[in-house]
Amino acid sequence: MDYLKAVLKQDDQKKIEALKVIISTGDKLNKDTTPDRKKLEIFQERLAQKKEPTTQEIKKQEVQKKEPTNTTTKSTNISKSKIAKNHPIRSILVKDNEIIIDFNKNIEASDIKKFELNTKNSFKDVFDIKGYFPYAKETKLKMNGLNKITVGQFKPDVFRIVLNDSKNIDSYFRIVDKNTIILKVANIKVQPANDTINTTQKKITSPAVQKEKVVQKAEEKIKKVSKPSTKYIDNNNSIRQIYTDEDSLTVRFNSAFNKNMVNYAVIKSNGKFIHRFDIKGVYKYANPIKLSIPNLDKVTVYQKNKNQIRIDLINDSKFKTIYIVNKKSLVVKLRDLQKKENTPTIKSTFNVSPFRNKVIVIDAGHGGKDAGGVGPKKRYEKHVVLAIAKKTQRILKSRGYNQVFLTRNTDRFIKVNNRTKLANKKNADIFLSIHANSIVKSKAHKVQGIETFFLSPARSERAKRVAAKENSSDVRSMSSSTKKAFLESLSRPRITASHKLAIDVQGGMLEQTKTRFKDVVDSGVREGPFWVLVGAQMPSILIEVGYISHPKESARLVNNEYQELLAKGIANGIESYFSKNP
Repeated sequence: MDYLKAVLKQDDQKKIEALKVIISTGDKLNKDTTPDRKKLEIFQERLAQKKEPTTQEIKKQEVQKKEPTNTTTKSTNISKSKIAKNHPIRSILVKDNEIIIDFNKNIEASDIKKFELNTKNSFKDVFDIKGYFPYAKETKLKMNGLNKITVGQFKPDVFRIVLNDSKNIDSYFRIVDKNTIILKVANIKVQPANDTINTTQKKITSPAVQKEKVVQKAEEKIKKVSKPSTKYIDNNNSIRQIYTDEDSLTVRFNSAFNKNMVNYAVIKSNGKFIHRFDIKGVYKYANPIKLSIPNLDKVTVYQKNKNQIRIDLINDSKFKTIYIVNKKSLVVKLRDLQKKENTPTIKSTFNVSPFRNKVIVIDAGHGGKDAGGVGPKKRYEKHVVLAIAKKTQRILKSRGYNQVFLTRNTDRFIKVNNRTKLANKKNADIFLSIHANSIVKSKAHKVQGIETFFLSPARSERAKRVAAKENSSDVRSMSSSTKKAFLESLSRPRITASHKLAIDVQGGMLEQTKTRFKDVVDSGVREGPFWVLVGAQMPSILIEVGYISHPKESARLVNNEYQELLAKGIANGIESYFSKNP
């Protein structure tokens, strides 16, 4: 009751006395008095500021009145607050298009929450920051290009900054040196001007200003060395650009992005520490672009599937990352990287895959006296699949895979059982056999599509038909019951791994071919009893790149550009499989 009376009378001294009684009583009853203690701290601080100044302070104020106050800056737009030495938030400074909040303690990204309050003619970006700032009420900030900046102590332990404008605000935050937050408004152009500094204090250089100068110099250095290239900007898909700075990676989007669209995990594999980001979106330059960060071993970027890209930050020693999600960007900051000798300057390089030691055997189906399927205008399956196999080998080797082998490099016949012998001899990690499908002439114009098979007893008439065609060159004889018993005895883990590989390769081919040919048909991933896969002692699949018998699809299959897309899709699928199954 005494506290309520003090509140009504707005008597801070009475409030303090009443709160002390409440806290004392609460402690005796084992109640949580944390909120009351925070209120007490606020009122005590407020009361301390209202105390009469000493004689020395009065003289100092009189001298300051006589001396002209330096209230302008020559080259930048700055407004700042008083400095609080004994509270979580030390000071707040506006410089050009940034708000710099300096702390007396370490902070994390979880200490900041951002949300938007937008109406038809008013746009607000709100930042709630964990901490108490005693000068919140008297602090006035302004920024050229924004209608208004409002600051206040929203709760005893939450400080709020509101950016208000008549147009949409593109703002985000980053943490510098663990105890400084920088809020940046990206869609405001910085224009030097002579604006008034909202302070009556003697001009000083605060730690926040000094720190910002260091940050600015570092950012200028980064811009000179690693200015984001305009070469890999994608205006047509959801992801616009991916680039690295000195100690960070940035993903920019063409549409709105939120934290639910990214999955983050830390993995240790083969002695490597991998910080993995699976991001919802499509980026057509995921494979050409190669990035690097000083003191980090590798950065890999690839299209995991048609709806998601994967970014792996790979290092041989432990490190930390924090990531910040803004309206149209994702910023990943790296921490605690150990300095490596002879680290190159920041640049975009074509680095190699982290799985370059994997052994891959690619089989171009048929060959020599066995032409395989024959399409219109004497288009032979054996020639098409050999061309695609060679292109896939070239792409994989360009990405750093040193051990990619072909069962045949020329137009020659190889027995089916000899094809997997090479894979077993090389101790391959995966085996792929590339083919082109075909069907009787009466149905040739109706049936088309890309499909991928893995070894298992056939469960559909279509799979049985395709298997019968591809097995026709095999001279081994076996009764149907014996074949079924043999297939049923296959290793279940190997079948499961083959299924996963088939899914990734099928997705890779479709994703690439549809960038140029939108009507490509997805015939799916299927099981089938293919004898070319039987002898393989590793995950193995059979790829049907299309129907050589279909008039339109066969014309594409002999087209060099289409073959490149298929080969790139197969390579992408292989990398996707290895990334999930290292």
